[in-house]
Amino acid sequence: MMLNLKIIGQGRTADIFEYEEGKIIKLFKQEFPEDAINQEFLVSKFVHSLGIKIPQPFELTQLDSRFGIVFERMSGTTLLHEMTSKPWLINKQSRKLARLQYELHCHPAHDAVEELRYQKSVLVDNIQLAPLLTEDEKEQIKSYLKGLPDDNKLCHGDFHPDNVLIGSNSCIIDWMTGMIGNPAGDVARTVILLSFGTLPNETCRTVKLLISYLRNRIKTAYLKQYLKLTGREFKEIDRWILPVAAARLIECIPDEEKRKLIVIIRKRLQAIS
Repeated sequence: MMLNLKIIGQGRTADIFEYEEGKIIKLFKQEFPEDAINQEFLVSKFVHSLGIKIPQPFELTQLDSRFGIVFERMSGTTLLHEMTSKPWLINKQSRKLARLQYELHCHPAHDAVEELRYQKSVLVDNIQLAPLLTEDEKEQIKSYLKGLPDDNKLCHGDFHPDNVLIGSNSCIIDWMTGMIGNPAGDVARTVILLSFGTLPNETCRTVKLLISYLRNRIKTAYLKQYLKLTGREFKEIDRWILPVAAARLIECIPDEEKRKLIVIIRKRLQAIS
């Protein structure tokens, strides 16, 4: 039974409820794979052990036939909410987004081979299952991916403003997609999300319109700050756009976004063929 728990957040894969004092419980949709939930718990434990500011994971549990994870309750609001409620601070908040991602990319993750998956393996698996691509296109993209540089840094795998909480301290949430890999690929994912990512269905129309209007400003300020902090060149990130965009096609996103991704993918395939 749910024991009349108060819901405080909703997403595509899970709902967040108040739990015991100082804790929340993230309950996943009933059809959500149990192994993916276990993955988030293990990755969150590892990331928390590094001293990175994230909600501490306490235990796996089950309520009302739904699997869940009990986390430390963190105060604050999402960076996405801050951006839309205070658009005059958009450049400052975008730089904050870049700084937080840069800081997590400073952590080697080679000691977490049991908890974290490898970036290229995840991308290959997703590309192979991607709809709308021909088998020949999939083989071309996977072959191209093999030639990209490896690394062993901690990557979030789904880093965007709605996965950052801002309060007395900033923290990064939703670590199910955490992986070992090249930060350039992680940033490429963020660039794609900032460019085309669809907001959750429950997002109000006003916020959706505002984000649509602010997308380019957010992306430009974010990238400028990330490149400044790392000394990287944008071409290092741009090389990862093709496989990361192809891998995103397996996700539950609107057809309109998939069509935009397909245009990018095929344009880039033409450029390398």
